[in-house]
Amino acid sequence: METLNESGYAPSEEVFRRLADNAAEVLYSMTFAGSVRMKFINSKAEELTGYAVEQILDDNPNWMDIVHNADRQRLMEHFNQCKNNAKPCELEYRLVAKNGAVREVLDRTQPIFNTRGEVMGIDGLILDVTERNRAQRELDRTQMILNIGKLSAGIAHEINTPIQFIGDNMRFLSDSFEHVIELLGVYKQIAESTAENDLSGECKNAAVEKIRAAEEQADLDFLTEEIPRAIEQSLDGIKRVLTIVSAMRDFSHIDERRMAPADLNKALKSTIVLLRNEIKYVADLNIELDENLPMVYCCVDDMNQVFLNILINAVHSITEAARDKGLITVKSRQIGKDVLFSISDTGTGIRPRIQNKIFDPFFTTRQAGKGTGQGLSLARSIVVEKHAGSLDFETQIGVGTTFTVRLPIEQNGQKRNG
Repeated sequence: METLNESGYAPSEEVFRRLADNAAEVLYSMTFAGSVRMKFINSKAEELTGYAVEQILDDNPNWMDIVHNADRQRLMEHFNQCKNNAKPCELEYRLVAKNGAVREVLDRTQPIFNTRGEVMGIDGLILDVTERNRAQRELDRTQMILNIGKLSAGIAHEINTPIQFIGDNMRFLSDSFEHVIELLGVYKQIAESTAENDLSGECKNAAVEKIRAAEEQADLDFLTEEIPRAIEQSLDGIKRVLTIVSAMRDFSHIDERRMAPADLNKALKSTIVLLRNEIKYVADLNIELDENLPMVYCCVDDMNQVFLNILINAVHSITEAARDKGLITVKSRQIGKDVLFSISDTGTGIRPRIQNKIFDPFFTTRQAGKGTGQGLSLARSIVVEKHAGSLDFETQIGVGTTFTVRLPIEQNGQKRNG
């Protein structure tokens, strides 16, 4: 039997406790017996939550009480997944510290087994990723602003064209209205004259001739045909401008990057609207979207960024091919519990020697100053790391490339609301 030292620990236990408390992360051991309870947690937990280790171990508060209310169900499902699958898992969620501060953490769990091979609890390591996530959000914000800035000239052109013909039509309608007012004046004058006097046949003929002359002066037949057309064109132009503005609004709510059910077909269409000026001179568009595609639980702003980066990549590839006008094909469909989006181009294809590098941060084949190399890297990070999906590609030199985004319809058991 080992002799306890003055601190009450056997030497091996004291060393273990010291190592655990010196760790930069929160280390814990949790049991599933009866209810979820902490059996061990190191002193870093107090630094993270503001609650003493003894309080947490005494369930005062229970660990689940410290977890943000909106994330508790997800965390319980995460624990159940770890228990049922008997495999390591990881999950990001939020904690509410004693002082009310919200901290974002990454919890990596490892199942522990009893002698019968059953999962009896988990050992875990918790990283405080609040600052990392904040920095990532700032990077995403910067990248999005840069992309919108790059697209601004094209968007301005797309808005300017309908605004120009709306302006032309308004000037035409203004001039036409003056002629119509003059004509109405003639009608009114003759109507009053007719009401006051019993016109003879000769006077009636003169009145009719005056009306005809006024109608000819106003070019009534032309106005009757062109005014409705001008109004229709103007309304169509306003609709086009509203579509672009709506697409810009849908593309990014920079300060509202949250997970929620989203119509990704609509998101993809909005992104295409913003890129219209970039695409139309380079490629034709073939759009085949499954109109029955379900709502997908995701951060729609992030997915807009993914679609934008892949489409821009397609445009650049076709431009580099230096052939006739290319083709970009966009498709969506549901496969089981996932949705699939594919974006194909008839560009240069990706050379074999760089295929394993295209998702690396800052890797780019473009000339200096022409690209940051963050596009596909950011897209992969969003799809794979944030949404538990996949981003793959198929390519053939001289033929083109297809990027495929696959996303789960639900995230971590979160049910769709629409």
